[in-house]
Amino acid sequence: MNLLAGDFPKLGLNYPNPAKTITYVNVEFSSFEAQLVLSNILGEVISIQKIPHSGKYSIDVTNIPEGVYFYTLEAGNDKITKKLTVKK
Repeated sequence: MNLLAGDFPKLGLNYPNPAKTITYVNVEFSSFEAQLVLSNILGEVISIQKIPHSGKYSIDVTNIPEGVYFYTLEAGNDKITKKLTVKK
């Protein structure tokens, strides 16, 4: 296992938070591909977005109810999860 800090994926805080329709998140990773998974507080998956490279990505929360959700960056064998609030 290579422990160089630059090799670990990074997941930024979403903005705006709380979100009403669309929220944005910055991701950085060095693996071949990654995905951004949105799940509810029970761990049920709401959406999965394949992401081909580092950058800024949007998460559409227009059609989900108010509440607390989690977004997870899965890149290689690494996972990073952060909290997202939806308020209409």
